[in-house]
Amino acid sequence: MTAWAYRAPLSIRNHSVAMTAPHTIAKDTEELTACWAQSPFPSIKTTSYFSVYAQLFGHLRNTDSTFVETGILDGGSLFMWRNWLGPKARIIGVDLNPEAKKWESQGFEIHIGDQGDPAFWSEALPKMGQIDAFLDDGGHQSFQQIVTVSALVDYCQHDCVVAVEDTYTSFMKDFSSHGPHSFLEYAKDATDCIVGRSFDLNKDRFETPVNSKSIREFSKVFSIQFFNGIVAFQVSPSRCVPAQLVRNKQERRATDFRYAGRNSAVVPWPDIRAENLVVITGGAKEK
Repeated sequence: MTAWAYRAPLSIRNHSVAMTAPHTIAKDTEELTACWAQSPFPSIKTTSYFSVYAQLFGHLRNTDSTFVETGILDGGSLFMWRNWLGPKARIIGVDLNPEAKKWESQGFEIHIGDQGDPAFWSEALPKMGQIDAFLDDGGHQSFQQIVTVSALVDYCQHDCVVAVEDTYTSFMKDFSSHGPHSFLEYAKDATDCIVGRSFDLNKDRFETPVNSKSIREFSKVFSIQFFNGIVAFQVSPSRCVPAQLVRNKQERRATDFRYAGRNSAVVPWPDIRAENLVVITGGAKEK
């Protein structure tokens, strides 16, 4: 792998990163990248992540927010987050290595435990209190990522971004033997559970049975976003309002032409391993 080195523009290298700059993703990305480059300790990141971080976490800058990162390693990212989010931020690190406790002397909160163990999260999360953002950069094995997301989604009662990075490990042979049950497949199926909240609108039109337990598990997740190497769960109970069909006018004037055209199409199906053309057939035409 070719090493990638960031060289900050002169405007940044000649003075400290401005924490009060107007919020834009481009500017936040530039300043976050500079914070990473200037961290006093090593940190390994993928270049495409910085703009995603800016989009997901930029709203927390200069607020008294709580940011949690799983996977501390050499500690460099802890300093990056503190410098970028600002002095009001509370930065918490989670790691399995007990030596990570040394970062407490630098003003960080550190929890030692196994992210793949639900019992660890049951004990640790209440100690952390309300969390505004959570980033999983830990073990990268699918079961660890799934256990972590499940625990956070269940725990959070307020708006919180729960992001998992390095999700390409779902395809790596040396990271897991999960078969079809990778973290990415878990995240994709979770989107179905979000859509499942609308099934009560027309119960007779959906296939049965429906797994209500899974739908309830993600009942506080407003959206799931997919990026290159990152998946973010937007937990926001207040925005997960019941789905109801409403009309602004009672009368319906236009003729419905949805079944008037073709009833099938050949489309390229997204498949990372092989080219695949499939025929998709429409629903039954109204008579």
